Amino acid sequence: MSLDSFSAAIDFCKLALTTCLGSLNPEKGILMRKLLCQVIAVIVLLLQVPVTFAEEHKIAYGEGRKIADLADTAINESSGLACGRANKDVFWTHNDSGDSPQLFAFGLNGEERAVVTLLKARNRDWEDMASFSYEGRHFLLVADVGDNKSKRKDDTLYIVPEPELNAGKRKVAISVAPIQTIDFRYEDGPHNCESVAIHPQRRTIYLVSKVHGNSCNVYSLPWLERESSTPLVAKAVATLDVPVATAMDISPDGLRAVVLTYGDAFEFTRKPEETWEQGFSRSPRRIRMPERVQGESICYGPDGKTLYLTSECENRNSGNPSPLLEVPVIK
Repeated sequence: MSLDSFSAAIDFCKLALTTCLGSLNPEKGILMRKLLCQVIAVIVLLLQVPVTFAEEHKIAYGEGRKIADLADTAINESSGLACGRANKDVFWTHNDSGDSPQLFAFGLNGEERAVVTLLKARNRDWEDMASFSYEGRHFLLVADVGDNKSKRKDDTLYIVPEPELNAGKRKVAISVAPIQTIDFRYEDGPHNCESVAIHPQRRTIYLVSKVHGNSCNVYSLPWLERESSTPLVAKAVATLDVPVATAMDISPDGLRAVVLTYGDAFEFTRKPEETWEQGFSRSPRRIRMPERVQGESICYGPDGKTLYLTSECENRNSGNPSPLLEVPVIK
């Protein structure tokens, strides 16, 4: 119920009850009406708490626009995007399957910042990535989860420390070893997936299957303190009425999750005391996205609200640079 509808309902109750109480003798009627008004005022204040929470966390987005072209011509099939946590106004991306196990850092103006090679890793089919902070440290999660033919026995996630970049340097080459390599499989067999996010406060990773239909499944995976010697099992926790999910991110405060499609995006919310299983059970809001050649990446920006996207190069030709797009907050 909206705040206006709730207020109207309260006014109606006051009118109805006051009319009934008016049948009492005048002196008692006045006292009872005063008491009634005080009780209703307390009820309104208490019941407005969840309404106020919802209103405060409702964000109005403006029209999406291109803000830059990515200067690094090696980025020709951007398939994941994450906002830097250790580096101001820096974003990270990677190419799709078949590329080297590399992450590319770039600025808001599209300039090249760094190329990071992941040691002891391979890019079978990298499809998404995420950034997050935990206990004062900043990390990147890289998801090797693409499986177009749904035949992979195991999928792999890499967690690496986010390198701190020198603000005055460009085109830096860095090598980083993952602190964790997470092999896993789905409880109900192989799935193609391009949408991965992490809720570090609850040490849970979420994956959304890519299905060519009108719905998809959400799976959860525990983020363990130590690597497991055997593949973990991702368990189904929700079904979303979202067609062909291609990317995902969870906001830094852990209260919003955005799932991208080749068209628009869908944003789910939860209250602080709720789980994401509860949040995913509600209908999402639809957010209009700018047109892209093939959009398979999205992330929340430094403010935790503004949305950023990239797209594959037109015809996968580096002569047609990948764009950086922004969906701004206007309210």
